[in-house]
Amino acid sequence: MTLKTKRIFLGFRLNQLQTTSVVAIQQQLPANVRLVPAANLHMTLAFLGGATPVQMQALIERVDKLNKRQFSVTLDKIAHWHKPKILCLNGTATNVNLLKLAADAQSIAAELQLHCSEYSYNPHVTLSRKAKQNVEAVDYQPITLQPSKLCLFESYPGKNGVEYPTLHSWQLT
Repeated sequence: MTLKTKRIFLGFRLNQLQTTSVVAIQQQLPANVRLVPAANLHMTLAFLGGATPVQMQALIERVDKLNKRQFSVTLDKIAHWHKPKILCLNGTATNVNLLKLAADAQSIAAELQLHCSEYSYNPHVTLSRKAKQNVEAVDYQPITLQPSKLCLFESYPGKNGVEYPTLHSWQLT
């Protein structure tokens, strides 16, 4: 990536109640995993990788034109994803509005020559990084997300770890 390129993704911030619920789950995880800070908790829609200012402007213009409908998704399983070495709270994408947003995001990414996922969309909130295995006996209630905004985030290494400032947001209708 060049200095003008930003590492970006589309996603949804958690509200305060959801953040509190996720932090309560995190507090039950083993001490040897690196927890995602509460301020960084989000549900990713599409990781897009490095983007130039021209690509970001084109992305914003294309997302502006999308039909961005509200949706609901329940995250009810804790999973270990071996390759990225994360523990996440995930669920199944069955809501047509969420599935359409995910498909549209991948289409735009392909059109703009940004990163496209090789996997089908899997709604999740990353709980921790550097996790070597799944965890047992975590007590939690499923979390239902009903976001009101879609956000374009930047991901960059800050002084205290990765930071995710919002570059742009869109209201869901």
